[in-house]
Amino acid sequence: MKRIKRGEEPDALRMWKEDNRAVPENLVYDALHATETRAIREQMLREQGYICAYTMQRIETVEDCHIEHIVPQNQDHDRDLDYGNMLACFPGVKPPPEWSPKFPYGAQQKGGTHIYDANFVSPLSVDVEERFQYATDGSVGAAAVGDAAAASSIEILRLDHPALCELRSAAIEERVLDAGLTEKEALELASSISSPDSNGMFPEFCLAIAQVSIWYAKALQQHGTEH
Repeated sequence: MKRIKRGEEPDALRMWKEDNRAVPENLVYDALHATETRAIREQMLREQGYICAYTMQRIETVEDCHIEHIVPQNQDHDRDLDYGNMLACFPGVKPPPEWSPKFPYGAQQKGGTHIYDANFVSPLSVDVEERFQYATDGSVGAAAVGDAAAASSIEILRLDHPALCELRSAAIEERVLDAGLTEKEALELASSISSPDSNGMFPEFCLAIAQVSIWYAKALQQHGTEH
């Protein structure tokens, strides 16, 4: 997972809360209107660089994502409207028909699973990028032996689902393994792909590509194949 730096809550959400503060029973997520939820998704996509918070898949528009609560609504109602507990995640309002009604990995697979520090690593965590290790074949595992929360996160989100691993593998092959990179080019790729482009977008699976690029550069150095 790519680290997300969440900003202040959108003005539309803040104003809606102020307008409903006198009627506390209205202050629930399900009472939000389309105007507020769209504003939330729009801002989250900008903050996330237009990739899914869990899978790092591309999200082109607000219709291609939904609002995910890190700590589920059925676990902590007090965080129901907490912007710091929300993420923009794949899929959107019209998931591919072959995965209907529930997507096999990501936020929908997580569902209402109760979340704690001991079983889940949030994309908002400062060290999230250091907790997961992506391999050349697109697979993912906990970066450190004994990191139960990272391992559990992979299981809860099914980040090891074959379909998702295949997508990551294809991106890694295209950008790294089949690109004929030199050691210098691989390291430059690892650095550049970790930052958003001029449109504020991260490439799909950017962290996986960056990690494999660093591995690739080290492999070239060890084998003396720099050219």
